[in-house]
Amino acid sequence: MIIQDTIWPYEKGASSIRSREMKLHTLPMPTEGLRSLGAAELTLRLALSTFIEPNPAEAARGTKFGYASHNLRFKLSRPGENINAFNARINKAAELEELEELGEDESEASDGWLFGRNRRDVGSIQIDEITGYANDFAQRPFLAVHPVTGWWKTRPSLKRFDRRVRYALVIELDAGEATVDLYAEVQAIVEAAVRAEASVPA
Repeated sequence: MIIQDTIWPYEKGASSIRSREMKLHTLPMPTEGLRSLGAAELTLRLALSTFIEPNPAEAARGTKFGYASHNLRFKLSRPGENINAFNARINKAAELEELEELGEDESEASDGWLFGRNRRDVGSIQIDEITGYANDFAQRPFLAVHPVTGWWKTRPSLKRFDRRVRYALVIELDAGEATVDLYAEVQAIVEAAVRAEASVPA
């Protein structure tokens, strides 16, 4: 599945530039097919790509949050985690990451990600994968994209903080040798969502 969207990373607050928007995507998980596979192991691969504006200050090169105009992260909900708990976890993680206080045990790396936060969350293209039980993936349909610090936020005098940015997500669910047709179920969910959106008056 490929998702292309825009996000507004920052806005001007009363005394500083702050994070503005998080995008929440509900993935069309093939719930019935995944539950029928039960304890079979599947791999979910995620890639997030965005186009950055390099910092015009040469001294910023090589710094974690100084080179890119904006930095985006993705987070996947945990099995059985409802939308409110997921939102609260993402907000806390984003705050701690900007303060560089987010430990590996507090991040999704502890959920079994192959690369984890420290190796994945660098640059403008982030790729990772996680392997787990099929029936667990049936219970984790939420995917968030959220901003952390970039120089658009830390250099307000340059007045870039009011810009939207584009990003793309690529999601792949690898069921290995499973004979269940997960693709057909996903296709039916997506087509139903498209029909429902088309029927809404403009």
